[in-house]
Amino acid sequence: MFKTPIIVFIIIASLGMFNLAALGPSVIKVLELAGIGVIAAVILLQFVYTKEDGFNKRFKVEVSIILISVFLSMFMAYSGHNQGFSTTIIAQRFMYFYLFYFALHLIRIPDYDLEKIIVYLAIVHVLFYMIQFASYPARVFDVRTSDERGTLRIFLPGLSYLVLGYFYMLNKIFERFTPGKLALLFFFFSIFILMGTRQILFSTFLLTMLYILLSKRVKSKILILVIAALSVVPVIFMFQDIFLSLLDVSQQQSEGFAEDIRVRAATFFILELFPNNLSYLTGNGADSANSPYGQAIQMYRDVYGFYQSDVGIIGDFTKFGALYVLAVFVLIFRMIFSKTGDDYSYIKYYYINILLTLFTGGSPFGEADSIVAIGMTMYIMDVDKHKRKLLEEEDDIPGEIFDGDGEDYRVTTTQT
Repeated sequence: MFKTPIIVFIIIASLGMFNLAALGPSVIKVLELAGIGVIAAVILLQFVYTKEDGFNKRFKVEVSIILISVFLSMFMAYSGHNQGFSTTIIAQRFMYFYLFYFALHLIRIPDYDLEKIIVYLAIVHVLFYMIQFASYPARVFDVRTSDERGTLRIFLPGLSYLVLGYFYMLNKIFERFTPGKLALLFFFFSIFILMGTRQILFSTFLLTMLYILLSKRVKSKILILVIAALSVVPVIFMFQDIFLSLLDVSQQQSEGFAEDIRVRAATFFILELFPNNLSYLTGNGADSANSPYGQAIQMYRDVYGFYQSDVGIIGDFTKFGALYVLAVFVLIFRMIFSKTGDDYSYIKYYYINILLTLFTGGSPFGEADSIVAIGMTMYIMDVDKHKRKLLEEEDDIPGEIFDGDGEDYRVTTTQT
């Protein structure tokens, strides 16, 4: 009864309520901590009152290594950068949302309910983007906004849900076509264009073509590819200023690769930020503006334009070290190469998209809103594996059965 509201609250907390400007940083910080508190309460209460084992957590090793890396990084933040433990604990609060994966296994919400939440959040992301787009220069959301590349670039929290929602809807439209699904696909993709971010735009388009070629659900692949190619023409005309600006930016950056800000930032962080060799293993920890370490990081942003969030997984590496990066890559490749049903293939494309953009832009593995989305995908894959295992065993001895209403997992004892 309370499963969906609890999960929605945790998601909204991880999103920081989309950074509504009216709330202010203090309220958003409290909301994030409240979300983490709810996760901790769910785990504690279920541990005390529920003795059922549930089904297998296939990604618990990777998540555990990530959490261990977060813990170890605190010591380097203290010894290498003079940042206190309590300060680091608060500064890295976004990483505690990885516990959401374990909480989902205790709440046991049906996978299709999570998928509905993903689609609704993708729609909300589109609506909020358009509201901020229409309201500019007034700030409805306290997020990075810039008028460049022929568009207004708005970096709202929750992009992971938009990408997930896009591939989910792409998967569903070939299962049963409806005009509504097609409209949602168009609106989702239009946000990728309006953002003016080349890696997201082109990786999503590339993976859409790849899906059409590889999916068993697409019967007439050539016809669909021709239709998709033709549909690109009006899209280019609608957003031609954006595409021309992106081409200009790409040409300028290709002529001076060594001077690209991301290359210089990555080189600086790898060579200059680590105080000793051990820190490459543990990372330097998350920084706080209340410490000299955080003030130095802010100075690198203001003076040099070096942002850890601009260099993807390298930025996470500087915070949490080599063990963290290893766990992330193992998780990605397990997601991509795991056997799964057609209904869940959209998750594979989401992770391929992550892999293609992992070294540019913000890493989804180090952002609270994306961490919660990743936890949802891991749980959905676990449910898929569990259901397929039961189908394989149903001709032998009746075993654990997934309740279609999502209320519980039960074990039948009748023998044949």
